[in-house]
Amino acid sequence: MSYDTLYFQNQLNKSDEKIAFQYGRLLQFIGNIPSDARILDAGCGAGPALRYLKARGFIPFGSDLIEYPLQQARQLIPDARLVQCNSDFALPFRDESFDVILMSEVIEHVASPEFTLRECWRVLKKNGAAAMTTPNLWDARRVYYPALGKVWSGDADATHQTLFNPQSMRDVLQRAGFQNVRVRAGFKPMRWLSSRKLNFRFAIPGLPLIGNTLVAVGYK
Repeated sequence: MSYDTLYFQNQLNKSDEKIAFQYGRLLQFIGNIPSDARILDAGCGAGPALRYLKARGFIPFGSDLIEYPLQQARQLIPDARLVQCNSDFALPFRDESFDVILMSEVIEHVASPEFTLRECWRVLKKNGAAAMTTPNLWDARRVYYPALGKVWSGDADATHQTLFNPQSMRDVLQRAGFQNVRVRAGFKPMRWLSSRKLNFRFAIPGLPLIGNTLVAVGYK
């Protein structure tokens, strides 16, 4: 299987600040999480989120399709609980194994999102949550990027199999059995630097519905 080692190296090179921002907001979106929660990062790659979760006191688990990033994750966190598996098939975990499942930019890669989410529902404990980020099919850039000679990120990756808008994301989570589903677009804010001299930075919230990223959470 071919893979881009540079992609996984870039994961490892992400600063703690960036990792905390990315995954901290995702955990915040879920809401109340037990301090000793067992959290599966499905599609963990080289494991930057596992490092963050462990530092927060959670019990981190990681899974990925490719062996190479799991080897890197093992070097990063020697005692990491890692499994190589394909999310297109049944997850190799017992029923009710986890409090939380995170899937950052993963669900768009699987062959049958509903099947994968049903498996997530199965291995979650009662009242557990699955949360994910994925490109937003209604991203405004998808409309105007071609005029600028650019390729929208959702179309640039040949391994993307299913792209979602806010409604289709909600629908597939509900069909998989999840309740109290929440979907939000524009998860990443746009940041503007007004002046280097003043060192003043402010954020504009992500655009609703047509923002660049979807974040979704469903509860068992």
